[in-house]
Amino acid sequence: MARQREIPKINTVAVVYNGETKAFDTFIESMISDYLNSDSMPKCSDLAFIDKVEIVEESA
Repeated sequence: MARQREIPKINTVAVVYNGETKAFDTFIESMISDYLNSDSMPKCSDLAFIDKVEIVEESA
């Protein structure tokens, strides 16, 4: 029998950032949005990503 997955509860998050305030605000908003929508289905289909990968080989 499979073990029940335990979902952690996040109480606080501490972030230190040395950079542009607007970029940081956008980043935090996207992280919160991703967290809140993590249990919902994606709005685009997988077909939007299939065969869209570009492999770039760089020489050292």
